[in-house]
Amino acid sequence: MKRVFGIDLGGTTVKFSIVDEAGQIHEQWAIPTDVSDNGINIPSDMVESMREKMDGLTGDERPVAIGVGVPGPIVGDVVERAVNLGWTNMPLGRALKSELGMPVALLNDANAAALGEVWMGGDPESAGGNAVFVTLGTGVGGGVVVAGRVMNGDHGCAGEIGHSPVAAHESRLCGCGKKDCLECYASANGFVKTANELYARAGSAHTFTSGKEVFDEVAAGEPLAIEARDLTVEYLAQALAQVVNVIDPREVIVGGGLSYAGHLLMGPLADRLRDYVFPGVRDRYVLRRAVLGNDAGALGAAYQALQEIAG
Repeated sequence: MKRVFGIDLGGTTVKFSIVDEAGQIHEQWAIPTDVSDNGINIPSDMVESMREKMDGLTGDERPVAIGVGVPGPIVGDVVERAVNLGWTNMPLGRALKSELGMPVALLNDANAAALGEVWMGGDPESAGGNAVFVTLGTGVGGGVVVAGRVMNGDHGCAGEIGHSPVAAHESRLCGCGKKDCLECYASANGFVKTANELYARAGSAHTFTSGKEVFDEVAAGEPLAIEARDLTVEYLAQALAQVVNVIDPREVIVGGGLSYAGHLLMGPLADRLRDYVFPGVRDRYVLRRAVLGNDAGALGAAYQALQEIAG
């Protein structure tokens, strides 16, 4: 059974996994991400770490390809931009392939997490189908899988659900430079901001610093916290419905910190999403939480590598 490297490249650590065709992780380790000098040493650090690992492996234990999830848009074997790493037009795929002599698959980290969740997080039959993945953390990331393959787009920017425009109750500037992106309202930061604004308008001095704090108040039945939750769900449901109506998925998967609220988020989201999707799609997809946590990105990167060597 073939094995590949599945790598989750982040701004703090580079996380490596060796994964087989069945999705079993055989080994995991990590090295610090050296972002000095605009990350120029990162590719060589990755090569050195993989070489050291392969020195102790023989036969079928040795990986035959590399998959890497990167925090930025990918075009071919080039990372166009990765702000957290200091990269612009970094030929990462070319560098790894030339040094290690094996195929390399690059993909955006959110797309990698989407693939990982579809492959190993749910019904095995869903791995070859369509899925929408959204992660609600500091920002809003996303990935769209069609016929078992992640959509990258002509410019490496497919799946940017977090930058879908929303018709909001106010105007907020997004980090991307646009106004009123979904990320401004459905991220953890956006959710907290909405709650704090509602409380301030009501004359309350109470302030929240995390989404969990707001959801604790939702669980206690606090009306203003529930209103903040409902506004957030409304924007998220509208944005997701647009993607659902386009690709007709088997699964809609929600990850990130806010998803840990469980039914306090997923219950209302299921109801509002059902209201907005096309009747032919309604009740024919599964809405679920992501379950793989930190392994999703490495598994998705490995899956992409396995797809590419399979042709």
